Amino acid sequence: MNNEKRIEKYVRFYHGVMGQKILEEEMEFVESKLKACTDILSVGCGPAYLETQLQKRHPEIHIRGIDISSAMLHYAPTEIAVEQGDAQDLPFPDKSFDAVIFITSLEFITNTKKAIIEAHRVLKPRGIFLAALLNTKSQYFKDEYTDKKSYIRQNIKHQDLTQITQHISRYFQIQKREYILGINKRKLCKTNNPLYSSLCAVHGKKNR
Repeated sequence: MNNEKRIEKYVRFYHGVMGQKILEEEMEFVESKLKACTDILSVGCGPAYLETQLQKRHPEIHIRGIDISSAMLHYAPTEIAVEQGDAQDLPFPDKSFDAVIFITSLEFITNTKKAIIEAHRVLKPRGIFLAALLNTKSQYFKDEYTDKKSYIRQNIKHQDLTQITQHISRYFQIQKREYILGINKRKLCKTNNPLYSSLCAVHGKKNR
């Protein structure tokens, strides 16, 4: 399966029932962490479905999405501002945003340290950093990674969440690390058990 077909499969998933439920859960989590933020940058936004829904729910805020893949951005709704660009060299001035988020994207970036440094640069003082990382200890991840044709198996660059968290802690004051989005036997469930929580979220703040 070539990369274009993998992207099409990824997009189709988020138009299905399970994908829509996951998007809703993710959006509510992001929404709860970004209160009082008005300028938000989503790095590695992909087709920007979460960002579009968040923008519709909060028309008073300004959300921008950036992704290195033009093929992913091709599917982004026209209601959201997106552009092609590299997380390791963001095309924005210093101190531009109240919040920078990485929703299942940081682990797909080649140099996570550079991406974190860039997020720090474009954030305003006391700005919010939020990363929702695929929880590699979860059964959901293990099932996906076992499939050699899966988008995750073909594209993920980093599986060591401890190392990524250490990089984040060098540039941000970590306020909370939590397991979210429980998935058991392909169904959503309410749990923060690392065995079933598909995501590990790291929430931090820029010190200066």
